[in-house]
Parts: sequence; structure tokens; C-alpha cells
Amino acid sequence: MLLGVRLSAQQPTALEAQAANSEDPQQKMELLYRASEKYLQLNSFRKASETAHQAYMIAMSEGNALIASRSAYNNAEGYSRINSYGEAKIRYNRGKEAAIVGNDVDFAVKCLGKMSEMANFQGNRAEAAAFNKQAQDLIRAANAKSAPAGSIVNAATPTNAAEMAALKALYAKEKEQLVNERNQLASNIRILQSERDQLSLDMAKLRSQTVDLTKQTQQAQQVITVQGKQLVTVSEQKTEAERIVARKQILLEGLKSEITLDSIARAQDAQEQEIKLQRANNLRNILILALGFTMVIGGLIVKRFLDHKKQKKALEEKNKMIEEARERSDELLLNILPPPIAAELKEHGIAKARRYEGASVLFTDFKSFTKISEQLTPEQLVAELDAYFRAFDFIIKQYKLEKIKTIGDAYMCASGLSDRITSPTNIVKAALEIQEYLSDMKAEKIAKGEPFFEARIGVHTGPVVAGVVGVDKFVYDIWGDTVNIASRMQENCEPGHINVSEATYLEIQYNFKCRYRGKIHAKNKGEIDMYYVNG
Repeated sequence: MLLGVRLSAQQPTALEAQAANSEDPQQKMELLYRASEKYLQLNSFRKASETAHQAYMIAMSEGNALIASRSAYNNAEGYSRINSYGEAKIRYNRGKEAAIVGNDVDFAVKCLGKMSEMANFQGNRAEAAAFNKQAQDLIRAANAKSAPAGSIVNAATPTNAAEMAALKALYAKEKEQLVNERNQLASNIRILQSERDQLSLDMAKLRSQTVDLTKQTQQAQQVITVQGKQLVTVSEQKTEAERIVARKQILLEGLKSEITLDSIARAQDAQEQEIKLQRANNLRNILILALGFTMVIGGLIVKRFLDHKKQKKALEEKNKMIEEARERSDELLLNILPPPIAAELKEHGIAKARRYEGASVLFTDFKSFTKISEQLTPEQLVAELDAYFRAFDFIIKQYKLEKIKTIGDAYMCASGLSDRITSPTNIVKAALEIQEYLSDMKAEKIAKGEPFFEARIGVHTGPVVAGVVGVDKFVYDIWGDTVNIASRMQENCEPGHINVSEATYLEIQYNFKCRYRGKIHAKNKGEIDMYYVNG
């Protein structure tokens, strides 16, 4: 027992390190088992499965049925939380077999119950019924032998009001920090949108410059065309010159008496060389001009292309930053508000209140919370509440319920907050699963000699009005007599039970086993018919 108390305050990684250094199989087994429990509490499901499997293998080799059954159960829980139901079923079955070997019928029934739930979830009713029958057979066999006996010791002392005030101040500070972060994200989005608009203007200017460059290129092509025509003109002039030379030769031949043939030949050569030289000079000038102009145009085109590519990349990076900031802002908003309300608030800046006729409201409250909390430091108390409320969040998410708020140790959620018609069946299923979770935690806490929490749960069905209140630190809340009656259902409930009103009972009476409690006086409401949901 002393080892269990000391280990409960350690991190799972530290427990794993101690197990690796331990040469005692019993100690190694217990360290790994405790580490798997810690990983489950921290939602590190794969690590929980891994350490639980190691503990199970050592427990089997040591013949410790108790740790083997619990380790197999934790192994299965890890796989179940990551939706690997085939692997989870194998591990639950191992836990059942080890519990039967250790004559722990209750734990074997618990493993069978988990396998039945998974089979039902997967739509395999026949397999679920087979698991339920195995559980009934085990219970009958155990009852035939003897009934288990035991006692529960609840050690509790008064609480400290100053610590509770500090805890509430801490909650308010964390909430304010989340709102400030959301406002900062909104400011960043506006800045990035402004930069994106500026980049759009730059892109428009770049397109205009591209058009101008295209026009300049066309003009250069026209100049080259003109130069080409001039070259053709030079060629024609050269042809004409050749004709002139030919005519002069004819004249020279007629003047043989005045000019010798040698002089005529030199004159022809001189004229031809002059014409060739002029032609070469003209052609060279044209080519140099065309080449230079082409190089200038090409350089401008390359520069424009590189600038456009650079600006496009910068625009893409800023668009990505804007999108990431928007996604972070959306995630923060969806963590506070339901998706339809968040969408309306983003689009219009306000969200109108809505009335829902068939909503169901659930309240939970811990028994003797004030006394138990005095035994814990503020850090331990916050960690305990966080672990329990995380489990509640996980459960109601499976049943598509809407978490409204937590007030100290009270937890409030609702169903039916949409335009489609719903029944309170899911919220009652969630309540049963919450009580089952609290029962499991109670058994573990008792085994460790630690204080445990029991909860009262109340449910009522009726009309509510839902909406967003506030401007800066806004919250989503619900109002109406339905909320008040649900709170009275919780106040008039015994720990470990689920108390529902007659309105809720009429909706669920064919799906659950309920026990009529009679008319019970509720504060400011008079006599109300109440029922306990037994399963």
C-alpha cells in the first residue's frame, strides 16, 4: 500500500525508468502497471497499452492473477480509446480469463461488459448477447458459492475556503488568457488580410507592367522587321548597282580606243569591292542593333519573370499564414461554442438566441467535495477535477452531447440543442457511463487507500433558450425552468444514482429500467414525480 501511495505522485516516464532498473519481477510488474494507469489518465493510449502489456506478461510468468487481469484491462482500454476494437477485445478477454483464475468474478464481469459494449457499438448484437450471457453465468456461479463482503472507509476532513477561492481565481485567469489569445489571433488575421490585399495590388501592378513589356517586345519586333526591309532595300540597291556596272562595262568596251582593258578591269574590281564593303557594313550594323535590342528585351523579360515568381511565392506564404491563423482561431472558437453558433458569430458578428422545445439537461455534483478537497493541495485538487472532467468530456462526446459549463465541482451538459428532433436516450446513456466510470475510479481509490468522489446526477427534459452572452468574454449558456428542474433532480438524488423527472421518464421508459420514487418535494418547485434509472 505504501508503494502505491508513493508511486501515484510520480510521472509515468519516471515509473518506467524505475521498472527498467529494477531486478525484482514483482516490483517491476507493479511499476509498469502503475505507469499504464498514469498514461491512461494523461490520454497517452498507445503508451498505456505498451506498459500494461509488459506488466501483464510479467504477472502471468509470476502467477499474479490480480495484476495480470488489471494489466490486460488497461491494455484493452488503450486500444479501445484509439478505436482498435479487435485488439481491445483480445485484451479484455485476457483480463477476464486472469480474473477467473484469481476468483475475481466482479472484474471478469466488468471485462465481459466492455466486450459487450464494443460488440453493440459495431452492430454485432449476437456477440454482445453471448458476452452478456457469460457474465450472467459467472454471477450465478459466484452467488451459488457465497456473496462477497467488504466495507468502504471514507476518510474526509473539512475544506479550506481560501484554497477554493484561489482555485476559482485560477480558472478565471485561464479563461481570460484564452479570450486574450483569441483576440490576438483575430488581430493577426486582420493584419495578414491587409498584407494580402497589398500583395493583390502589387500583383495587379505586375500584370500591368507585363502588358507594357509585351507591347515593348512587339515594338522591338516591328523595328527588326523594318531593319529587315531596309536590308532588302540594300540588296536591291546592290542589284541596281550591278546593272549600272554592267552598262558601264558595255560603254567601256565601246571605248577600247581610249581606255585599256586593264584599266577597265581595275575599275570594275574597285566598284565591286566598294559595293561589297558597303553591304557588309550595313548588314553588320543591322545585326548589332538587333542583337543588342534582343538582349535588352530578354533581360527585361527575365527580370520581370523572377520578380513575379518572388512576389507570387511571398503571397503564397502569407496566404498560408492567414489560413493557419484562421484555423487556430476557428479551433479556439469551436472549443467555446457549438459549430452552428460559432459559424453564425463569425459570419454576422452576433448569434441570436434560440428556443428548443425538446432539450434534455444533465447536472452532476460530487458528494462531500468540500470535505475531500481539504485533504488535497490546490495542485492535486485541480489535477483530480481535470482527470474526472476530461473523462466526462470524452463520454458526452461519444453521445454527441453539448457541454455547457463547469461550476466548481458541478458539471452541466445538454442534448437536443439543434433543429432536429431528439430524445433524451443518449444523455441517459452518458449518465450511466459516467456513474460506471466513477464506480471504477472508486474501486481503484479504495485499493490505494485514497479518498474518492461519488456523484449525484439529475436529468430533466423540456424547453430551453440557448444563446451567447457577453461581448469580450462571451459564453454559450442555456436558460429556462428546465435547467432549474434538472438542478433539483440532482439535489434530490442519492450518490451513485441517476434521478430523472417524469418528463424524461416518459421518453425513456421503454429503453431503460426505471424505479418510481414517488412525489418528492423540490426547493421552490413543490412536489415532483421522480424516478431512478437502474440500467
